[in-house]
Amino acid sequence: MPSVQPGSLVHCSPHGLAQAFAEPRGKVYLLYGDRLIFNLSHRIGASIAGQGTPIALVDGANRFDVHAIVRYAQERRLNPDALLDRLFVSRGFTCYQMEAAVVERLPGFLTQIGSRTAFIYGLLDTFYDDQASLRDVRAILKRVVSALNAMKEEGISILLTCSDWKVQPDERNQLFAELKRSVDRVYRLGISDENTPQLFLERERRDATASRPVKRGGSADGKNCTNVHKHH
Repeated sequence: MPSVQPGSLVHCSPHGLAQAFAEPRGKVYLLYGDRLIFNLSHRIGASIAGQGTPIALVDGANRFDVHAIVRYAQERRLNPDALLDRLFVSRGFTCYQMEAAVVERLPGFLTQIGSRTAFIYGLLDTFYDDQASLRDVRAILKRVVSALNAMKEEGISILLTCSDWKVQPDERNQLFAELKRSVDRVYRLGISDENTPQLFLERERRDATASRPVKRGGSADGKNCTNVHKHH
């Protein structure tokens, strides 16, 4: 895939995104845009799980859909239960729970299930709640990004899937801008004039490199009622 120049967009396919995410290991990608992004993420995740890879999914947008995984399996005559058994879902309902799930629980849990693949849905959705101060959520985002980069350095690949929100007060929109600057690639899903989905590689960080996996330990213990568990 060609490098992205500042201010330009590169049209790409969902299959190309899935391939780029799969190899080499150790990266953080962001997918955002139209509401179909979660459907696309489900299909990418099901494809990876169908190859025997366990996936840890932290859901901050309540968008994980068991039926989407089942439909994917039925289309390809796969065993839905086998795919679902490789998906481990944790839900966070506040920004503090999301921080605990990603920073404290996720690295150790990935080690526990023998996986180097994680999906995070709606990382910033709970950050837009004005019950948490902007100062707090900025500090939380900084710690989360640091944790994501640490996991990347150990050969873990992470796909962030976010809706394209415009929120008030306007200062909170800077959280998404900061997140975009922190990842290796930014993909945007839009709708064409013909009402068909179009996927673009919007940004690629030039210093983005895949790292060799490093064996690590860690505890799966967390706090604030975030639980990484099988979907059922």
